[in-house]
Amino acid sequence: MKNLKNLLIAFLISANFITSAQDDGDLKFVCKNYLNNKPLYNTKIKILSGAKLISEFDTKESNNFKTVLAFGSDYEIYFINPLCQTMFLKVYAANVPEDKRFYKMTYAIDIPFFEKNSSVIDTSQFSQPFHVILFDGKSRFVDDIAYKNNFIKRVNQPIKVIENVQAKQKDTIIPILTTGKLKEFMQLAGKLSLDNDKHTPIKNKPLSLLNSKGEIIATSQTTNSGKFVFQGVDSSQAASISVILNSTENPNNHKVKIQNSSLEKIAISNANGNLHTFSKNAENNLFSKLKDNEFNYNISGKLIAIKGAEKKIASNKKVYLLNGKNEIVNKTQTNILGNFLFSEIVPGENYSIAFDDADLEPNYTFNIFSLKDKFIKQLDSVANKKFVYKFIALANTAFNDLITDDSEIKMNVKGRLCGDNKNNPLSNIKVLLLNDKYLTIDSATTNKEGDFSFKHAPYTKQFLITVDDEKNILEAFSNILVFSNDDNLIKMVSHIKGQKFNYKPLLTEQSKLSTLDAEDPWLELIEREMNIKSKSGKSETITENILFEFNKAELQPQSQLTLDKVVLAMLSNNSFSVELSAHSDSKGADAYNLKLSQQRADASKLYIVSKGINATRIIAKGYGESKLINNCGNGSICSDDEHAENRRLEFKLIFN
Repeated sequence: MKNLKNLLIAFLISANFITSAQDDGDLKFVCKNYLNNKPLYNTKIKILSGAKLISEFDTKESNNFKTVLAFGSDYEIYFINPLCQTMFLKVYAANVPEDKRFYKMTYAIDIPFFEKNSSVIDTSQFSQPFHVILFDGKSRFVDDIAYKNNFIKRVNQPIKVIENVQAKQKDTIIPILTTGKLKEFMQLAGKLSLDNDKHTPIKNKPLSLLNSKGEIIATSQTTNSGKFVFQGVDSSQAASISVILNSTENPNNHKVKIQNSSLEKIAISNANGNLHTFSKNAENNLFSKLKDNEFNYNISGKLIAIKGAEKKIASNKKVYLLNGKNEIVNKTQTNILGNFLFSEIVPGENYSIAFDDADLEPNYTFNIFSLKDKFIKQLDSVANKKFVYKFIALANTAFNDLITDDSEIKMNVKGRLCGDNKNNPLSNIKVLLLNDKYLTIDSATTNKEGDFSFKHAPYTKQFLITVDDEKNILEAFSNILVFSNDDNLIKMVSHIKGQKFNYKPLLTEQSKLSTLDAEDPWLELIEREMNIKSKSGKSETITENILFEFNKAELQPQSQLTLDKVVLAMLSNNSFSVELSAHSDSKGADAYNLKLSQQRADASKLYIVSKGINATRIIAKGYGESKLINNCGNGSICSDDEHAENRRLEFKLIFN
């Protein structure tokens, strides 16, 4: 078969040491199915260990699947598709030593399927495994290269012909075929929040997935925005999801609502004291609505160069995202605030964030902070001269600080439109940016070169570009060419006269047209004001949650990083001044909160002035608890998160 050698590619993603109980490790097996280099769907997967059927499921509309294999057994994994030759591979996991069975490993392989009635290869060879995977005795699974090469040779050898009759083609014999319903293993994704008027998210809480007997079959944890993921769920076993909230997290005893990953409300919890449970029934269709095998995370952070007590924003530095095999899967550049963002982080996978030592600041170390200025990790040097932070994409206290919700992302979309060829730029036409629900996000007008640009637009995973062609400029052309701003052709779109031009980029094309930023009002201000020097007479307010120690006015290092953004914005443009107001929650006496908030406002102003900002540009005032932004006043029962909303600094920007 053509290019068979190139198709049989398997690679180890990672083997990570996990400090946990003996036999707590496992092998996550990740596959993608292909026929003639094209994705293959609706494939049945059977996993056997000897004569025992471990699991069976169908990939349905997907060409990929994941499964988890326990150490201590050998496995045969069968791949069954009506269009193709049935094949199987062997995984030898019985020989993993006892002292290695607390490792977590992930192995990925692209499965090359073969046409059912192919006359080019000897299909009788598929009565034997087409691939063999072994534990290397140390820390990872590897390919049996000799076996693989031998198999390729046998499959490609000429088929014997007896009396001008081709030898009969054979199919793989599959043991323990069942006629019952196949088990479906799926990924569940959703969001939990209190069913109150604020829709308060359930943050950083453990969740349990239970079977019909009330036994826990899987666990997860919510993110800072209340989202959760359960992986590899057996749909026939899943019966309910439960979460426990204590009195400080839910002081008003609200029920909890569950939404799917598209934020559609599914059900309200059944409460029994602090225990909140969601059970599947005919009415809510719970697990089918939560099913989302494509759910992934966005992560963002801030790169800061540190030398002793000195901190410096590491702007315009290249940042790389690596998979568990240390292969670069994405790259970006920090913006003027040192921020970076990566999307499509697959739950459960191993990753690293890295930068080249060529970008290192002399005598400084590079540190990753969250966008809320919480310290994450000092980057470590490795042999290949990259500085890395390794992590597993599983919701926990450390990883949750990196997760960025879709609602917190802004996208910049830039491109160029030409008619038929690049010598016909489409100038002075109105371009519309639409989201995946075909609602207009923003509009722009092309310049004389045909360029259009949308800055800080709300993020949508799929966007569309259309044109409001009032002057019928497009009618003169048969094709509309879409270029990136660096003059690379991305797409040629056929244009039918009398019809509206619509361009729905593929995901790979979107990445060439757009960049992503975590939402930050200071970034928008800096970039906007660099180009527009006057907004005389106008004002706007930016709110930050600045941390202080309890009953103290001294700025914490984390708060200093937040104020550094204010400094950078004021240094970038001197056309505005700031009214800085400090606010407290309702805990404590009113007079004491008023005094403390004034001290905190003064401390914040002093820090900004120490960085080179003229003191006359800042007015500092403390308001105590006189301007609460919710109903958590004296005597009200509120959660800690609700009180925290009131502990804030507000910066009113007044443009001269």
